[in-house]
Amino acid sequence: MIPSYDSELKMIGNLNNNKYLLQFSVLITNFFILCAAPMEIKSSTKHRLIVNFDPPINSVEWMVVNDNVMGGVSRSRVSISPEGFMLFKGNVSLDYGGGFASVRSSYENWEIGKFDGFVIKVWGDGKTYQFRCRIGNNFDGVAYRHYFQTNNENWQEIRLPFSKFVPTYRGRILSDVAPLDPEAIRNLGLMISDKQSGNFNLKVAWIGVY
Repeated sequence: MIPSYDSELKMIGNLNNNKYLLQFSVLITNFFILCAAPMEIKSSTKHRLIVNFDPPINSVEWMVVNDNVMGGVSRSRVSISPEGFMLFKGNVSLDYGGGFASVRSSYENWEIGKFDGFVIKVWGDGKTYQFRCRIGNNFDGVAYRHYFQTNNENWQEIRLPFSKFVPTYRGRILSDVAPLDPEAIRNLGLMISDKQSGNFNLKVAWIGVY
């Protein structure tokens, strides 16, 4: 039996409908795959640890530098907790022209020139701190700083882009100094200042670069 013209059109229509259904199914599948992909990328933060306290991954040493170098009476201490973090705590006093407490690392060749910035994991007290770094081996030279805000509720992972570090000397911003060169960084530090008097408490789980 030879199919009629109408029957042929109906068969062609069914084939086209099946084709469109298949294409629609593929599009829907790809849509869900694309929707899921960004979530997976977002949750995988890639960074390299350069300082870790659980367990320590290098021989970095830390020393306290407070405002007593200029006659102040602020106090601080740094310790490594058995729970796997560095604890920086103390009391900032504004008496006698003081007003800061800080801790610095030993001088190391970090080899981080190919990265974009630091990333730190901290648990603070709601106060604002500075992450600081120095180039070369000068104890009292230019310090590049980046402020970060803490909370007292949970651990935070905070990114600090190299491009946002500001060159300073004894609290004064310098306008005639070159931007921070990450390859030249030799010293890391933390500071609390800016008239934030009273007790402070900052936990640092690790320091990395991204």
